Amino acid sequence: MTMPKVMTFNPKLNEKMKRRCRSCCNVCLLLVGLALICLGISIFVYFEALYDYLITTSMSFTPKTEPYRVWRINDPPLDLDIYLFNWTNPHELFTEGVKPKFEEIGPYKFKEVKEKVNITWHDHNHTISYRHRKAYYFDGERSARNLTDVITTINIVPLTIAYKARHFGYFSKRTISYSLSTLSSLYVTKTAGEILFDGYEESILSILSSVPLTGITDKFGLFYGKNGTIGGDGIFSMWTQVDEKFGKIITWNHRNESDYYEGECNAVKGSAGEFYPINQKPDYIEFFSSELCKFAKLEYEKDVVVKGVKGYKYTGKNIFDNGTLRPDNKCFCVGECQPSGIFNVSSCRQDSPTFLSMPHFYNADPYYINAIEGLKPEDKHEFYITLEPKSGIVIDIGAKMQVNVLLQPIPYITMYEKVPKLVFPVFYFDQNLPATDDLASILIQIQSLPDVSNIAVLILLTLGLASIVWILINMYCWSKKKKEIQTQCKIPQNTVTVEEIPLHR
Repeated sequence: MTMPKVMTFNPKLNEKMKRRCRSCCNVCLLLVGLALICLGISIFVYFEALYDYLITTSMSFTPKTEPYRVWRINDPPLDLDIYLFNWTNPHELFTEGVKPKFEEIGPYKFKEVKEKVNITWHDHNHTISYRHRKAYYFDGERSARNLTDVITTINIVPLTIAYKARHFGYFSKRTISYSLSTLSSLYVTKTAGEILFDGYEESILSILSSVPLTGITDKFGLFYGKNGTIGGDGIFSMWTQVDEKFGKIITWNHRNESDYYEGECNAVKGSAGEFYPINQKPDYIEFFSSELCKFAKLEYEKDVVVKGVKGYKYTGKNIFDNGTLRPDNKCFCVGECQPSGIFNVSSCRQDSPTFLSMPHFYNADPYYINAIEGLKPEDKHEFYITLEPKSGIVIDIGAKMQVNVLLQPIPYITMYEKVPKLVFPVFYFDQNLPATDDLASILIQIQSLPDVSNIAVLILLTLGLASIVWILINMYCWSKKKKEIQTQCKIPQNTVTVEEIPLHR
């Protein structure tokens, strides 16, 4: 009886299967390695484009996005510090050789809420128009001073009237002179609250306010009648598309230029102050200020770190230059050009003798500080804006500005005929706005993306190259081993395999 064949081991067949499995594994590993290398190279080549796309998407400005929500109203309210200058020797104004003396009083701390209202979208040209509603609330708990403080300062009402009349004829000036001497005084002593928001009664205003259609109020205060009002600083139109013009003012009061200065200085341009284009460069930035009625250029100073976020610091050291240091500023001189360091805004302040400067005449011509006593300009008085350069997000602002009035002799107006000429400091505001901790945390992550990308590229290339090298080494070793086996274990050609031998009982 013939027995069935017994299943026997076939070395050649087993070795062939191993070679196929090994080849499949090598091919798969090779493909994975090549894919990793390609991915790493792609990230390296296209990272900047992907980075810009991520930033642009996150800064998208629509009614449903976070940038719009933050822009529409500042929540929580902003801190605003106001300092008044108390005139300590007004009775010595006409004493030869005696300088006016001042002492800084403050800060008076306020909460400022700036809300955009009357918002209109213009999708056809990527702009949005709006007005401001500004409200101020005294923060008595945190304020170093109380609004009941008694302050002596120059009386701005008669000074403004006299300034407006400086080019009038003799008889007109004499009439005004008599009225001012009878109804007003050169200086006033009032509480801080009256000088700022509450206002104080001024006899000449009471008479003028009774005249119909003049629009004159019966009280005067630096901010009297302005708290909570809408549109006092004009109508703005801002570019909303996230590109090289993002956040820039396109028109102010429906125009792209003003009539207050000369030539190019009338241009309405620069950021609205909240947004700047992405990929900032360390050269300069521009913003438009309704307080100045002009654009201002801030120049790059240095790299800084704010709450762990790297930024570019731009300073306004030369925004009040009269053309001495920056020839481009010459066209901002309206009428008489004063020594560098103050800015004449009388043309956009109803022809009042108003001049702006940095606090304590910081970075101004020594002429101003030498004419008075009590002011000490320091680096803390500088005006600056710090941006996160990739996103263009503001991470710190030192908004500081001083309001002054020009006191000068005016012929035929008795109250001012013999006064010395000097720029009289009235008050200054200080608003520091560093980034919130939450915003700083997000920006730190954004700034870390290039480093994370570089590490990821390095890892991907290393893994990909390692895979390919491992395959090559493995193939080399296997080839070498195969040759050794074939040399040492040759099978004779007439050898009968095990599976060919039948088994019999």
